Order: sequence, then C-alpha cells, then structure tokens
Amino acid sequence: MQTLESLMTILVPLVIIMDPLGNLPFFLLFTERNSPPERRRMAAVASITACLILVFFGMTGDFVLRFFGIGLPAFQLAGGFVFFVYSLQMLRLIPGGMKTTSEEEQEGVAKENVALVPLATPLLAGPGAITAVLVWQQTTDGPGNQVLLLVTIMMACLIVYLVFHFAGRIIRVMGVGGIRVMTRLMGLLLAVIAVQFMVSGFQQIR
Repeated sequence: MQTLESLMTILVPLVIIMDPLGNLPFFLLFTERNSPPERRRMAAVASITACLILVFFGMTGDFVLRFFGIGLPAFQLAGGFVFFVYSLQMLRLIPGGMKTTSEEEQEGVAKENVALVPLATPLLAGPGAITAVLVWQQTTDGPGNQVLLLVTIMMACLIVYLVFHFAGRIIRVMGVGGIRVMTRLMGLLLAVIAVQFMVSGFQQIR
C-alpha cells in the first residue's frame, strides 16, 4: 500500500507536468499531414524518447546536483516555482511559451518528423518534467525507491503514448472545449503541488 501511495505521489504530478491532454492539439497539428500508422509511430518515438531523457536524469541527477553544489531545498524551491508558472499557463492566467516558442511551433508544423523535437523535448520532457525527476530523485532513499522512480517515469510516458495513440477518439469525445477544461483542472492541482514543493523547501532551510 505504501509503495502504491509513493508511486501515485510521483506519477500524478509528472503526468500533469507532461500534460498529454494539453499537448494533444500540438500533436495533431504537427502530424496532420501524416497517415494514422505514421502518427502512431511518431507517438511511440516521442514517448520513448521522452522516457529515455527523464530516465537519464533520474539516474544521474545525484551527480548533477553534487557537481554544481546544489542542495535539495534550493532545488525544491526552484522546482516549485517552475511548477507554479506551468500551472498559471495551464490556467490561462499568463501567456504560454515556456516549453516552446511560436517559432518552434511553426517549425514543428513544417518538419516531416517532429517526434524528437518539439514533441519529445521540450513539450514532454521539458524543464518542468526534468526538474520534477531531479527533485524526486533526491528524495528517494535506497535502490528500491530508485527503481520505483524509474518505473513511474515509464508509466507516465506510457500514459502519454496512449493519449497520443487515441488522439482522434479523445478529440471527438471531449472536443477542444473539454480538453481545455481538463487542462485548467490539472493546472489547479499542479498549483497546489507547486506550493507544497516550496513549503517543503522552506521547512528544510530553517
């Protein structure tokens, strides 16, 4: 039960940060010229690539933070701030553009293969997701929890793949309006998680 709770504690925020529903319109826009089999293949490539990026940081985060002399409280505060900005974008309270610029989006439409850039990174494995993985990597103790983190990353990327795989059906059922409502609800939840991150960082400083 405790393992399941730990898994959900990491999985839910990570999926929200990766925001597969919010990125669904971009996926459809970037792949509108592709056939359904090609679209499914690009969804798989984007999800696997994002997974590899996050797994890399999940395995090497300790070395990165030690190399730069960064403590966990500082990273929690910075991560919480990044998450809070993401949540404001999802709530449409500030303009978007943290993950991608308009130039990158236009380039994505023109590219034949967008699975790696901008889908895998920075849309899926962007600054927020990488920051989250680094923070959780620091808070996990023991090889068992490290494995749990890596499994959670894989599960999050599998969810992303399934959303992209069934993109057409999801759009038909939910519509653009439904996706926007869900994105705002997820943004509200992410704002709460962001505040908790920053509170935890402040508590460790004192």
